[in-house]
Amino acid sequence: MKISKINTLKIGLAGLFAVIASTQVLAQKPVYTQRMNEEVEMVIPASEFNAGTIFHMENINGDLNVEGYDGDEIIITGNKIVKGAVGSSDDFHPEEIYLDRLSGTNSIFVFIRHPHAEVEIEGDELNYNFNSKNRDRKGRWYDENQMEFEFNLQIKIPHRLEAEISTINGGEVVVSGMSNRLQASNINGSVIVVDNAGPVNANTVNGNIKVELTTVPSEDLDFNTVNGNIELIAPENLNVVVTFKSLHGELYTNFDQVKHVRDRVHKSKDGMSRFSIGSRSRVQFGEGGPEIRFQLLNGDGYIKKKTS
Repeated sequence: MKISKINTLKIGLAGLFAVIASTQVLAQKPVYTQRMNEEVEMVIPASEFNAGTIFHMENINGDLNVEGYDGDEIIITGNKIVKGAVGSSDDFHPEEIYLDRLSGTNSIFVFIRHPHAEVEIEGDELNYNFNSKNRDRKGRWYDENQMEFEFNLQIKIPHRLEAEISTINGGEVVVSGMSNRLQASNINGSVIVVDNAGPVNANTVNGNIKVELTTVPSEDLDFNTVNGNIELIAPENLNVVVTFKSLHGELYTNFDQVKHVRDRVHKSKDGMSRFSIGSRSRVQFGEGGPEIRFQLLNGDGYIKKKTS
């Protein structure tokens, strides 16, 4: 398989990504003396949402595996693990950390209820408000390092729903079979989207992004990571314009109909095509069309033909 390299001007990412990438926090893990592992299940019947509802799954720690299907209900199963570094069982309250849900203006939110955080819904946004005085809602003092928890969940949702899926630590976000708009996010872990027929935006900070499209995009797409690679697999008749920004990385493709917008094509010594991209330049695939934006700090981008 011939993979062409598109040479790029290295462009740093501003704002949050740069701050996060340059900050390393090392902490010694406590010794956990208490542990609880239990199954979780939640079913949201079709009567509680409609075709225009946006489904939000907001995990904190753990894997999310989401499958779009032809059914009418939202079905969530999985397991909850809570570990505590506490002196006695009287100080260990795993039942206070659980899967919960609320409704917004046009949304359903499934999230982790935590005793040290207040949750508020504003329109179609969920906000966590952590207590700055180191007390939980019952007035008890707490140390966030004394309790660790994770939820590893399998989620089946009607594939026609719009969805926003996210976790933060200790897991991957994997989504398959969706046909409506999708936002998939992580912080410390990868994002994988397969068999996707709708518009998708994917982002993480420390992890790879892999997106496999079953249809040619009809809208703009955004893919962002700080430390990781981005891989897009698309049908052979791909017609888009790609922008690529990376400080330490290159863009590669095995598509044949690829050209710089200004038609400046150079041949490298190994015979593969190379395209120089300026800070505002773009690369056209096929006849052009919607824009696909790749933004990375440390990593490469790959755009590959989908094989049967």
